[in-house]
This record gives sequence, structure tokens and C-alpha cells, in this order.
Amino acid sequence: MKRLLPLLLASCVTVPEAPPPEQTIDDVFAEEGARVMWVAAHPDDEMLGGPLLARACIGHETPCLLAVMNAGDGGECCRPEGCDPDVGSVRVVELANVANALGAELVHYRYYNAPLPVSSFPSRPELGKMWIDAGDPAARLEREIRRFKPTVVITFDPNNGFTGHPEHQLASRFATEAVRRASKGPGAHRVPYVYHLLNKYWFYRVAGGGDAPAPTELFTSDKPCGAPNRWCLDAALDISKGHRSQSCDMGMLRSLRPQFGVHWVRRIDPFDLDQAPLPLAE
Repeated sequence: MKRLLPLLLASCVTVPEAPPPEQTIDDVFAEEGARVMWVAAHPDDEMLGGPLLARACIGHETPCLLAVMNAGDGGECCRPEGCDPDVGSVRVVELANVANALGAELVHYRYYNAPLPVSSFPSRPELGKMWIDAGDPAARLEREIRRFKPTVVITFDPNNGFTGHPEHQLASRFATEAVRRASKGPGAHRVPYVYHLLNKYWFYRVAGGGDAPAPTELFTSDKPCGAPNRWCLDAALDISKGHRSQSCDMGMLRSLRPQFGVHWVRRIDPFDLDQAPLPLAE
């Protein structure tokens, strides 16, 4: 999560006001025939919305698909025993274990992951071109949408991407392009619900960061997941232990129990370019 959590340790959580929707995301998860697809860039990104996904995949036993764009091989290894043969190979296995713990199907691509430090990252358009040259991500996600037929797609904000990471932004943009393409032609599938998971944590907002759009609702994780008296936050934080190579971030996440008990989400219209810009637009 690229050093998100140390900053959040200094923060407290406040709740930007949002009128309660007539139909909440939890209502959507509970609908008959619901199917949830998560699209993100890296292994462990799903932990930023862990309780939300745990509610869908475990609490409601909704069929879930995790679509992850790369192996996170540009990141660091925090396993005491190291990451043999390499960080990416270890993170691939870890993500498979996490998906299994969620009861989710996994589609895992191997697009380029910019190596740390953050200051060396290519720009979003440069990274996007590298991904497209390796095989159009929107086309691959479109095929998964047509096959899996999700009723819900969840991803990050396309302009900031929760932490400002350009690959988070790209994953969102390619996901939205895939939703648009899948709605047309033979075998079309139109996804009725698309949500952005937003960063509205206090410290980021004071520092001028976080995601700019207003949420349409607040999800709280004090909901049962898989067993009596087991809340979705507990389930998600337990599952986060599967990302052992990222234990620096995951350990801090588990120490931030109150903060990660809430998620801000924004339902968007994927056909509105103001809400969901084109993949490589500035």
C-alpha cells in the first residue's frame, strides 16, 4: 500500500456527511443473484476495502471475483525469511491464499509494477502505455465481465486512487472502460452497480490528499461475517495476515482497527466521463 499506513497512524477518523442512499451497497450485496467483482492494481490492495469485501464474499456468501493487475514485484519484502525466488512470486501465492480465504475467484495478471521509490514512478500515461503494449487490460477485464457477469464492480477513484498511486488510477480506468465495452454487442452484460472506494481519512484530507469526490454512503463493518459475533472487520484483519511479505503495512493496518472499521463508497455512472474518465486521459 506504498507507505499509506504510517501516515494514518497519526490520524483519527471523521465522517464526511453523505445522505443515506435508498439502497445501500450492503442491500446490493444481499440481492438475489448478486455477484461482486473487485478490480485493483496490486496484491494487498483489497485489504483497503477488506471488511467491505468480507461482507459481500463471506457475510452474504455472494460469488466474488478479484481481478488484480500485477504481482506487486516492484515492492519490498517484509518477510523475516525473505522472498525466494522473488517478491512477485511470493505475492502471487499470498494473494491466491487470501482469495481462497474470502471464498473468491481470482484472476491475476502480470502487468508491469513500477519499483520503489515512489519518486521514480513513470507517469500514469507512460505506465498505461506499457500495460497496453503487454495486452490491452480493458479487453481482458471485459472478457472477465462477460464471463463472470458481475452485478457489482468495485474499484478505486480514477484520479487519485486512494493513495495517489498511478497504477491504482489505471486499474480503475481500465475497469470502467471494460464495463462500458461489455455492455455492447453480442453476449453483452451491463453491470448495474459500479462503486469507487474512497480515501476520506482525516490526515489525508488535512494534508490535501485523499480522494476528492464526495461519497454517496458510509459502510460500517460492524456486520456479521461467517460466524456469530465475528464482525467483518475481524474477518478482514485476520485474512490480512496472509500477506506476509507485506507485514510492515499489514501489521500497521491491524493496529488501526477503529479507522478501518469504516469505508466511504461512491456509486458512479460508468458512462459519465466526468465521473469515470477514459483510461489514459490526463
